[in-house]
Amino acid sequence: MGINMSANELCSVCGEGHVTNHADQIETEYKGKKGLVPMHYKCCDACGSDFASADESRLNKRAVLAFRKSVDGLLSGAEICALRNRFGINQKQAARLFGGGPVAFSKYENDDVAHSESMDKLLRLVLKSEQIFWSLVEQEGMVAELAPKGPKQVSGPRKVFRSTATNVIQVEFGNGFSAPTLIAATHRYQPADELNEDLRWKH
Repeated sequence: MGINMSANELCSVCGEGHVTNHADQIETEYKGKKGLVPMHYKCCDACGSDFASADESRLNKRAVLAFRKSVDGLLSGAEICALRNRFGINQKQAARLFGGGPVAFSKYENDDVAHSESMDKLLRLVLKSEQIFWSLVEQEGMVAELAPKGPKQVSGPRKVFRSTATNVIQVEFGNGFSAPTLIAATHRYQPADELNEDLRWKH
C-alpha cells in the first residue's frame, strides 16, 4: 500500500477531516488472465471515508486499460510514445500518418483508449522497417515536413538513386538507413566515382 499526504486537502464527504492519498495493488481478471493493477483513492482521517476523485478515477481507468491491452497483445502507451519519438514526430503528425483522428495518439499513449488490432499491426511494421515509415511519409505528402534536411555523415558505402517523386532523391546510408531527401528543382546530382567519397552536387 502506498500512502501520501494531501497538503491541507479537506474531506469532500465530511468537510472536516484531511485526506491521504492511497494506492493499493488490486488483483483484476480479463479474458482469463489475472494481474495486479494500482488503484488510487483518498481516505479521510476524521470520518474514515475512502473515495476516488476525478483524478484518481482517471488513473484507475488507465491502469485497467493498460492491463487489458497487455492481455490483448497490443503495444502499450509507453511503447507507442517511444515509436513516435524514435522518428521525431509529434502526436498530430502521427495521426496524419497512421490515422485514428487528430487526438488519437494522445489517447493511445495515455492509455485512455485502446487502439485497434489493425493499427497495432501497422505500428509494429513501422517498428521493424524504417523504409515502411518513409513510404508512408511520401504517400501522405509529408516529405517536405519530415525528411532530413540533408544526408547524415556516416561511415560506409552510400548509394544514391532517384525516387518516382518529383524533386526527391532516396539516400541510402552505409548503416542500412535510408530516407527521402528534398533537392531543388534546378539541381541535378551525380554519385561520386568512389562509393566512400562524399556526394558531389552541381547545378
